[in-house]
Amino acid sequence: MTSHSIYTAEAGSAGSGADLSARGERGREDDGELLRPFDFRQMDSIINARSLAVVGASNSPAKFGYYYTRSQLEMDFDGDVFLVNPNEDEVFGVRAYPDLLSLPSRPDLVYLAIPAHLSIDVLRDCAAVGVRCVMMIASGFREIGEDGLRLEREALRIARRGGFRILGPNCFGIYNPRTRLTMLPGPDFSHEPGDVAFISQSGGFSAHVARMGKGLGVGFSAVVSYGNAADLDEIDLIRYFTRDPATAVISCYIEGTSSGHRFFEAVREAAVVKPVVVWKSGRGASAGRAVQTHTGSLAGSPVIWDSLLRQCGVITTSGIDGLCDVLLALKHMGRRPGRRVLICGGGGALGTSGADIAEESGLEVPALEAGTGARLREVLDRAGTVVANPLDIGSPLIPPALFERTIDEASRNATTDVLVFDLAVNFAHLLYGADSIERSVDSLLGARARSGKPVAAVLYSRACGEDDLHYEGVLRSMRTRLHERGVPVFPSMERALAAIARVNE
Repeated sequence: MTSHSIYTAEAGSAGSGADLSARGERGREDDGELLRPFDFRQMDSIINARSLAVVGASNSPAKFGYYYTRSQLEMDFDGDVFLVNPNEDEVFGVRAYPDLLSLPSRPDLVYLAIPAHLSIDVLRDCAAVGVRCVMMIASGFREIGEDGLRLEREALRIARRGGFRILGPNCFGIYNPRTRLTMLPGPDFSHEPGDVAFISQSGGFSAHVARMGKGLGVGFSAVVSYGNAADLDEIDLIRYFTRDPATAVISCYIEGTSSGHRFFEAVREAAVVKPVVVWKSGRGASAGRAVQTHTGSLAGSPVIWDSLLRQCGVITTSGIDGLCDVLLALKHMGRRPGRRVLICGGGGALGTSGADIAEESGLEVPALEAGTGARLREVLDRAGTVVANPLDIGSPLIPPALFERTIDEASRNATTDVLVFDLAVNFAHLLYGADSIERSVDSLLGARARSGKPVAAVLYSRACGEDDLHYEGVLRSMRTRLHERGVPVFPSMERALAAIARVNE
C-alpha cells in the first residue's frame, strides 16, 4: 500500500517544458522500448475521458491541489470526479478517499497535484488500478537537470509497464468544453464547445488562449498543455486532432520537438485536411537561452523551422495576440480569402498608413473598379472625401443612410476580396452618439451578408483616461454583435492586416 504522505504533499509550480535533445526518439528508447504506435481510440478516450481522480486534492489555499480541485468542481465535469487525500474526509464538500486503491471504480484520468519526488509510488498505484492516463502537473523533472531527467524516465518506465499514458510532467492538463474537463486555472472557461484545438508546451499560454477565446467568440474542441512531453507529445496530439471530427483548426505553441522529421510529417499531413497554425518561440539567441532555462528545450534554427513550416502549408504567427487574431480571421474569413483589400475609414492618414502596412504585409490595395468608383462619387458628393482605395469617407461616421450605401458599394467592388473598415469609437460616439454607432454595426453586418465577402472592423478608442472607461463598454458591445454575425474585430489596422496576410499564406 502506498504511504498516505505521498497523497498530501504539495506540487511544485507547473507551466511548460520540453527537452528537444533529451526527449528525442533515441532518448525514448533508453529503457529498450520503442516509441508507441499512434492509437486514435486511446487518445480519444483520454481527451474525452468520462471519469477523473485528483490526487492531492486539498482544502488549503496554500496548496496546488486546492486550486485545481476548485476549478474542476466549478466547471462541473460531466462524469465522476474522485478526490484523493488521506487527511481529509471531504474536500469542497465532496468525499475524499485515502488513496487510488480505495476508489469505488477505475478513473480514466488521474491528475497528480503532488511534488515530483513523491509521484513514483502513486504511478505504481495507477498501474495497479488500470487508469488510461496520468496528468503530471508538477515541475521538477527533466527541466531541472539530470536528477529530474532520471525521475522522469522512471515515471515513463512505470507507465509503459502499467499500460497507461502520461501527459506532462510540468503541464496544466486538458480543457475540453464538450465534457467540461478543465485545466488549471479554468473555472471560468467557456462551456460552449467550438472547433479549434490548441496544443501548448506552455501551461500559462494554454490558459491565456482558452480564456481569450471566450471573449472573442473562438470556441475550442480542446486545449491541451503537454509540458515536458515525457510520453504523449506534440506529434501525438497533432495526429489526434487531424483525425478528430470535432476539430476544424489545429493551433500550436511550440518551443521544441521530440523529432523534427516526425513533427513535420505530422503537420504536413494535418495541413492537407484542415488549417494548422504554429507559433514557434525561442527564435533568437537570447530567446533560445531563455527557452532552455525555462522549459529545458533546445529551440532549433528559426530559418529551418520557417522554411519547413511554409513547405508544409502551415500558417505561422507569433504571440498570444497574433495567434488569437489568426484564429479569429480563420473563423470569419476562412483560409485564403484573398489578398486584395479595400481600406475604408474617416481620415486620409489612416488610409495612407493602412495601405503601407498592407503592402508591407504582402497584401494588395488595388484601384477601385470604374463602376464602383462612379457610384461611390454619387454617394460621397461632399468636401473632404476621397473616392479611391483607400476610401476616405471624410469623418469617422456619416449619416446612416449614406454610410450603408457606401459600405455596400465598397464591399461589392469587383477588385476587393476583403473590406477593412477603421473606426475610432470614442470620436464617433462623441460626435454622432450611440444610435449612429449601432446603425454602423448594422451596416457592416448587412454588407457582409449581401456581398458574401469578408468584412473586417478595426475598432479602438483613443480616449484612455480613467473617466473614459465607458468607451470600452461601447467597443466591447460592438465587437460582440459583429462577432456573432461573422465580422471579425481587431484593435488596430496592423493586427487586422497581419491576420489577413497570415491566413492567406
